Amino acid sequence: LPPSKSSIEESIENLIAKGKLSKEAARVINVNKLYKFSQSPLASRMATADENGSLYKERQFVFGVKANELNKDYESDELILIQGIIDVFFEEEDGIVLVDYKTDYVEDGQEEILLSRYQAQFKYYKKALEQITGKVVKEMILYSFSLSKGIPMNDKD
Repeated sequence: LPPSKSSIEESIENLIAKGKLSKEAARVINVNKLYKFSQSPLASRMATADENGSLYKERQFVFGVKANELNKDYESDELILIQGIIDVFFEEEDGIVLVDYKTDYVEDGQEEILLSRYQAQFKYYKKALEQITGKVVKEMILYSFSLSKGIPMNDKD
């Protein structure tokens, strides 16, 4: 069952009470945007994955990429370490779904700005996830809080 606006506000108050969230940070949280996300098909899929024990949040990774893979202008195949934190990924029967949350302000119709801005990040997150899990990333979704929607990220190699 998706949360109500009041239960989201209650959760924020609990985080403040436990010292996990400052009052200053809480002031910038947009409860309406969180509520819209909680009502989305993506949130529903994530809830199902959570029930199945296959939802993973804020997973740190480090992996190596050859310099000439990172940039075709480099002749070296020296290993370069890439590290990051994956916001969310979850497993469904036919593969992994990679999700990254973005708060950049864009207007409706400007989705391509976000997609091009984060293309490389998704590429490396996908590569890391597939290396670490040995499973296929079947889908990548950029969730824009500004637009209150998930935008499919195409795999452009």
